[in-house]
Amino acid sequence: MNEKPQDPSFNENFLLLTKDKDKDKIMNLFTNVLQANKMEEITPPLLKEGIKISILKSILTLLDLGINPLRKEILPEYKVLTQEVREAYEKIHPDYGSSWIEECMQYGDKKAYHWDWKHFGSKELF
Repeated sequence: MNEKPQDPSFNENFLLLTKDKDKDKIMNLFTNVLQANKMEEITPPLLKEGIKISILKSILTLLDLGINPLRKEILPEYKVLTQEVREAYEKIHPDYGSSWIEECMQYGDKKAYHWDWKHFGSKELF
């Protein structure tokens, strides 16, 4: 059964998440990350949306933390994020009625905090 998705589209989520922010700057960063991750090769659509929203949320969180999302330390992390989201998708096979997109948003947020600690905060401890 291929029903039309009921969840908000990525564009709607983008507008909600970037309210009162520099949308052009964020879209430029987002596009650079997507190009590096070869997003055009990802199917099915719900997986692609989950990956895109997790990347977007990680970018927004990094910006809030004052970290350039295109730093050399961070760029390889998006591939790991993409792979982890893909593995979760393949394991649980979510559908459009699930909380998949929300979970992906939260995961992108958590990963950004982890990257901050991994690449910058942990070095202060040692």
